Amino acid sequence: MPRSRRPIPPAPPADDAANAMPDFDPVPLRERSDGWTPDRQIEFIEALAATGCVAQAAESVGMNRVAAYRLRGDPRAASFRAAWRWALEHAVGQLSDAVTSRAIHGVARPVFFQGKQVGERRYYDERLAMFLLRYRDPMRYGAWIDKVKSASRHPEANTLGLFDAMIALCDDAHLEQFGDPPARRRPMSPGSRCVMPDTPEEAHEKLVAENDRLRQDWGKEAERADDAEFDLAELRASIAAASQAGAAADGSAGPEGANPGGT
Repeated sequence: MPRSRRPIPPAPPADDAANAMPDFDPVPLRERSDGWTPDRQIEFIEALAATGCVAQAAESVGMNRVAAYRLRGDPRAASFRAAWRWALEHAVGQLSDAVTSRAIHGVARPVFFQGKQVGERRYYDERLAMFLLRYRDPMRYGAWIDKVKSASRHPEANTLGLFDAMIALCDDAHLEQFGDPPARRRPMSPGSRCVMPDTPEEAHEKLVAENDRLRQDWGKEAERADDAEFDLAELRASIAAASQAGAAADGSAGPEGANPGGT
């Protein structure tokens, strides 16, 4: 059976590249006033980085989505494709910042009374915050922690375990002072003694398992009792048979023993 290995935490995220748009060589095309001029290509990349939408970026420079993808597929557009990828990554970074701002500052929603706005109420999305913590800071909140057994321990397990050990040491010293032997205890491990309390589901599973174990033990004890009762019945039957055989033997030998010399 292969041994399970401890999950390896993910590596910390690397530093982001510079936010400035990288230099790229526009695709060399025939000069046309309504075509993809070098300036228009640069403006398209800037708009794509700002919006993250190809169609909107193309419309902002007077082109359309199909023309943008046709230019991207040009064999001479290697540098343009690299700038395209950077623009999309930059847009995703802006989206990440916006989502993080919503998780931290919440979203303001107007409050109306009798048809008039009287104020606003700020709402916070806890699930969004949990999602961001798990994927933006995986070293502390990543899913890999759920696979580590020690993650279920009490956060102060070491401190509480050390406190228990100190109490046990004081008890042993008190007993030794009065000439009594110290109590025999199992080796204490502060890191494993104090665990978090079970959830209701875990407690229910443990109770069911304990009930099944008790039923199995009771069944084994019942079988042992039946076997013992059967053995006792056989023993009583053999004793009764032996007693009857002895009485019959004594009855058959009685008259001859009463008149040993009679004629």
